[in-house]
Amino acid sequence: MISLFGIRSSERFPPPKSKVGHHRFLVEKGNDLRLLNVQELETAFQIAYVPQLDFTKIAYFRRLANKTARFRKKNFLDEEQLWLGAYFEKEVLEAPLPPVRLRWIDELVGWGIFAERDLQPLEYIGEYAGRVRRKKRSDSKNSYCFEMAIAPGERTPFTIDALDQGGISRFINHSDTPNLTSALATIRDLSHVVFFVTKFIPKGEQLCYDYGADYWKRRNRPLKLT
Repeated sequence: MISLFGIRSSERFPPPKSKVGHHRFLVEKGNDLRLLNVQELETAFQIAYVPQLDFTKIAYFRRLANKTARFRKKNFLDEEQLWLGAYFEKEVLEAPLPPVRLRWIDELVGWGIFAERDLQPLEYIGEYAGRVRRKKRSDSKNSYCFEMAIAPGERTPFTIDALDQGGISRFINHSDTPNLTSALATIRDLSHVVFFVTKFIPKGEQLCYDYGADYWKRRNRPLKLT
């Protein structure tokens, strides 16, 4: 694996990956509330905690970065993704842990994330992180794949796979009335999928976003949704 933030600094490559070993996670199931470190979280959920993009091949990173740079030069990038990139650059590069707790909901929904304090519109929650790899036919059965895009409507042959690794954002559930949104934020010639608050969220409320119609095309839509 080649971590996006572990690539040797040259050309447009991002800075070294930030250290996240100090992150501590509130995890609640029933009456059991625990504070887990990174290693304990990874053991409990059988995932690697990597809250930033992780490219399986350096060639994929270069291909995406070069194409994004060409789009930027030709003014093909959306104004919103450029604005969000500038606004959330520090958060994307440093990958802070948002003020949330992981809570078990039930057997149907599984885990979700809940606000540990009141959250205001435009507060940053996280990036959809995982392995950036080529798409496969079997991805339709993988609920943790997210489109790796350059600009709105500009598809690529790559996906972000958070099945076995990722950050807190992989636990965000769907809602038909969401309080978060997902959007592209372009930073240093690479587009990231970021989540931020769209309306006031009181402490204790679950954080959700709309997975979109494409997600449900090949999946059974649960009867019980928030």
